[in-house]
Amino acid sequence: MPRIRIATSIIALVLAATWLLATAAPALGHEQPDGAEWLMADWMLLSFMVFGGAALAIFVVALRRGQLHNMEAAKFHILSIDEPDYYTPDWARDEAKEDPDADRQ
Repeated sequence: MPRIRIATSIIALVLAATWLLATAAPALGHEQPDGAEWLMADWMLLSFMVFGGAALAIFVVALRRGQLHNMEAAKFHILSIDEPDYYTPDWARDEAKEDPDADRQ
């Protein structure tokens, strides 16, 4: 007798859940006020204006302080630093020592 009660309870729960899902309003998650579709676009525009304005202000300050003057001269300091060559493999160095005119072709 208890098996029949459990089976009928499960069937009743399945039928109730099916009925509830079939009769529920399908778009309850999309109840929104008028004009809400532009909310994300407004935030995107606002964030662009904030970050763009900050970047423009920083650029103007750097320009006025002379940090962008003669930017070509900055590369020569980096080229003058003497450091070991970690990137050229040993076999390439050996070939360059054997044939010094190989890179002039």
